[in-house]
Formats: sequence, structure tokens, C-alpha cells
Amino acid sequence: MKDFTPTKETISLHGLGFIQVVLGGNQRLHVWHPDLPRRNCYAHSAVHNHRFSFTSRVLKGVQVNQRCDLEVVKPETGSHILISHNGPRSEKGGRLSFPVADVNVYLRAVERYGPGEEYSMPAMEYHHTPCEGVVVTIMRKLEEMTTLHANSVCRRGIDFHYDFDRFQLSPEQLFAYVVDALASDWAGVVTA
Repeated sequence: MKDFTPTKETISLHGLGFIQVVLGGNQRLHVWHPDLPRRNCYAHSAVHNHRFSFTSRVLKGVQVNQRCDLEVVKPETGSHILISHNGPRSEKGGRLSFPVADVNVYLRAVERYGPGEEYSMPAMEYHHTPCEGVVVTIMRKLEEMTTLHANSVCRRGIDFHYDFDRFQLSPEQLFAYVVDALASDWAGVVTA
């Protein structure tokens, strides 16, 4: 049986360059900040899916969302490698992950959402969120596919950052980024 244990931390860093704060009602505050650490292969591995559907409402900034289609192809022929996040959580907070297939990635039109706007994503649909600057959203999880697992893709020839440390910043440091992002006069400086 697969381990679908959620992250236990109230606040945590994600390898895609955002902070997640667990709220009530199956909601999460997500904060993108340009100074946050990301996976070292982020530029080549930002496309991913979720095993749950969700809605996301923008509180601050402009949320960029780009949906993607994947085509599974013969080994050694795809533009990207599909990475399955189906292992148990590691001591660094992420799931143990494994390459499972070759794929080609086809990007759709870029979507942009400003403060007060909302968008939805169905479970298992691929996308990426190449946000610039500070972006703050409230994400609400909807239907969850408990027998499936999430995936990422990584461009062929690039080493996927399998051991990104979600604990490299303390909760106090993460909350300092959240406070900075929520400040009405953002100056791009974190004091933590």
C-alpha cells in the first residue's frame, strides 16, 4: 500500500519555490517569493500534477498558470522524463521519487490571474506556475485520488533534484517570508 501521508508541518518549503501554510477547511496559504530556495533543476522540472483537484484564489500578485499535455513515448526518445513521487516521505520532507517513463511535454496557453480571481485544476492534470515576484494564494483541496500519486517531469539530460531539503529554512524563517510577502509595501527584503 502506498504512503499518502501529508506533510505534517504547519508551514513548509516546497521545491517549486513556494511556502505552504496549512489552514483549516482543507485550505493552504501558498506564498511564492523570489528569494526562496527551489530545486536546483527547477527551470527544467517545474511541470507537475496533483492527486487532488483544487481551486486557487489569488490574494496578491499575479498567478501564472500554464497547463500542459503529456505524451508517453518510447524509452530514450522523449523530451522529458516522468518522475513518480510514489515513495514514502524522506528525512528531508519530500517523497522518494523515481523515473518511470519518457514523455513529450506540450504547453498550452499561459493563464494569468490577479487579486480576487480564482482558477481550478482537476486532479492529475499537468501544469506549472512560473510566477514572478511575490504571489499569495489560498488553495482549497477538493476531490482527492487516494490510489494515485503525483508526478513531475524533468527535461532529458538534466539531473532531477531528488533530495531537495524542505527543512533547510526554519519555521521562523519561513514565517518571515510570509509576513514580508503579505506586507502592503513589498520591498523584496527579508529580515530573517
